[in-house]
Parts: sequence; structure tokens; C-alpha cells
Amino acid sequence: MSTTRAYACIALTPQEVERWPDTPVASVLATGRLRSRSTTLRLPAVDRAVPVCRYLTRLWLDQQHLTDEGVRHTTLLITTELATNAILHTNSSVITTDLQQNRSHLRIQMRDQGTERTVRHWHGDSGFGRGLGIVANCTRALGTHVERDGTRTIWATISLTPRRASLSRTASTHRAQTTDEVT
Repeated sequence: MSTTRAYACIALTPQEVERWPDTPVASVLATGRLRSRSTTLRLPAVDRAVPVCRYLTRLWLDQQHLTDEGVRHTTLLITTELATNAILHTNSSVITTDLQQNRSHLRIQMRDQGTERTVRHWHGDSGFGRGLGIVANCTRALGTHVERDGTRTIWATISLTPRRASLSRTASTHRAQTTDEVT
């Protein structure tokens, strides 16, 4: 019987991200390295890191045996939006994604180095982009924390209960249709 580790940390170099998935670490990860209920992904803050982060999140969901399509879709959407925002709107050199699961929910945290390119807060500015608005609408809870050194963490919680998951799926499908109509 295999045991599940309590924590895993995956750190990729800029070279590994650029060559992804043609790296030795990609094949090691596919063999079960992300089975732990809590995983940290440390990636360089480059555009190519977004699909790599999404891939690693999908792999983690697979290895957690989370098969509900609403939960999966919402988790991947949130991870993608938060990684994109950290890369586009900060001068960070590294972004860190924490994925945690317990019986009732998933928590996704995206940490950047907090050096903003523009000062804009999702909760206090009516002109914020639609990415964080979408995230806010499909989560059970969303928040941000800024450390004294400027490091910022944005976190989102997704419910794993069937009723909440189906509501998230319905809401995200509706928002996706609305977003497609607007653009």
C-alpha cells in the first residue's frame, strides 16, 4: 500500500519551463510526485509558466482522484488567472502556487514578489480586469494578503461538496458564455 506524502514542492528553472515537457522532471512528475494533499509549484515568472502551471495543476488533480468536472474546471481556471495576473501585473521573477486539499475544499494560493507594475486592487477598484472578477464569482472565498516585504498572496477556496461544485460549474459556464459575447 502506498502512502500519501503530506507535502511536495516542485521548483522549475527557466530552462525547464521553456523546454517543457521535454525535460527529465516532467517524466518524474508523471509517475506520481504530486500525490501529496499539499503541493507547492515554484516557477519563473515568464509567459510560458502559465501553461506549465496549468498542466501541473491538472496532474495534481488527477493524482488526488478529483474527477468532478466542475471542480477541475474551476481549479484550472483559477490557477490560470492567478498565474497570468502575477506574471503580467508584477515585476516578480518567481511565482509560487500552493495547492491544498482537505475533505471539504481546495485552496489555491498564488504568491508573487509584490512589485506591482500598476497599483490596482481587485476589491477596491471598479476598473479591475475581468480575470479576478471571474475568479471571485466561482469561488467559495477569495482574499489577498500582503507581507511587510511586499510579497503578495492571493488565495481562493473551492468547495468539494457536490452541490457547491455543480453551482460553480453552472456559474462558470454562464460567465464563459457572457465573456464570449462581450469580446
